[in-house]
Parts: sequence; structure tokens; C-alpha cells
Amino acid sequence: MYRNEVVGYGLNLNKNYLLAKYNFQFIFSKLMSNHKVQNIIFDLGGVIIDLDTEKTFQAFQKVIPSRSRPGRVEEVELFLEYEKGLISSSEFRDGIRKLASNESLDDQKIDNIWNSMLLRIPKARLELMQRLAPKYRLFVLSNTNEIHVTAFNEIVRQTLGKPTINHFFEKVYYSHEINLRKPEREIYEYVLADSQLVPEQTLFVDDKEENILAAQKVNLQTFHVTKQQDILSYFKD
Repeated sequence: MYRNEVVGYGLNLNKNYLLAKYNFQFIFSKLMSNHKVQNIIFDLGGVIIDLDTEKTFQAFQKVIPSRSRPGRVEEVELFLEYEKGLISSSEFRDGIRKLASNESLDDQKIDNIWNSMLLRIPKARLELMQRLAPKYRLFVLSNTNEIHVTAFNEIVRQTLGKPTINHFFEKVYYSHEINLRKPEREIYEYVLADSQLVPEQTLFVDDKEENILAAQKVNLQTFHVTKQQDILSYFKD
């Protein structure tokens, strides 16, 4: 874990610097700003990428003994550590093998189980990003991990022929790369500081209520994606 401690120390120094810089630069500009949206921060899973965590849960049930099975995918400490970049992909896979009591479970099978929650990216959603890009600064803020990033970038290639999801955004923020996770307040502050965004001029789009509520606490405008209203209907005009 020494590598993670060193990396984490460096990231903490960078975060502290960025937050101090953000507070200094925007303390007056916030007073002058209007509330017209100029920036949009999108979540990925459940917003741009269709997601079904139950598929991964069901797949794990087939390889993990009942005594070790998680209640919900989101509640497993191993998964949360992986999403925050506190463990590597190799350590994550070893953790799955330990849960499964099966040291012979190969990497590809684990990756396939883990990726089974990722469904498709409707082409229309990526085309929407292309239409919004000339009008707004676009960003991604996602709780994710290295294995999933590889998988959904492959979906992007198959859907619209672009090499990665990054093609459609000014900057992409992944939880495992910055050691922070929604709905922690610090992750929103980090993004605002790093990209020099005024929160009142920034729309945050997510499908989880707890992430929306946390974003509102740092004065971001918000849109909660639901089954009744997705980003295509919200931005149809």
C-alpha cells in the first residue's frame, strides 16, 4: 500500500492548493455572476451509459458463496476502495477471488462479471454531447474504476467510432483517479476548483438523489435524471 500512500499524499497537496486557489479567485466573481448555465457536469452510469448493477450482483451470486455474498454492490468495501483508487485492479481481482474462495478464478471472468452492469450508450446521447459542446463547457464526474473505463470506452468506439469518452468533453473526472467519490463534498469542490467553474453557472446532472443533494450544498444547479426524464428529453430544446 506504500505506493497508494505516496500517490495519495501528492494528490492531497494538489487538492489543497486547488481549493485555496478556487476560494481566492471566485470569492468576488460569485458576487458578480448571474445564474445562466455556462457549464454542464454529467455523470456517466445511468445518465449517458445505461446501467444495471443488478446484473453484476446476480453474476457474483454464481461464483461467491452465500455466506460471503454482498447485500448490494454499492455497499461492499472492496468495491468502494476500488472506485476511490485506493487499491489497484490486481488487488481488486484478488479481493474477488478471496470473496469467492476461488484462487483459480481468472482475470477475464472477473472483469466480465464486473462489466456486466454496463449496458449500452444510445448513439443519440453522444450526438447530444456534440450539439451541446459549442454552447457549453462539458465535463464528466463519475464514480468508476479502471476496468469499467476500459469497457465503456470500447462501447464508445463501437457506438460512434471515437477512441474514448473523453472526445466529447473538455475534461473527464474519474473517482479512482482523484481518490474522491460522490457524494463527498470534496469531489465537487475539487472539480470546481480544477476547472475554475462558478457553481451557480454550472449544471450538475446525475441519476442518484444523494449526489444531487450533495451538489446543491455547494451551490451547483442540478438536474436529477429519472426513468420519466432523461437527458434527451431535458435538453430537447
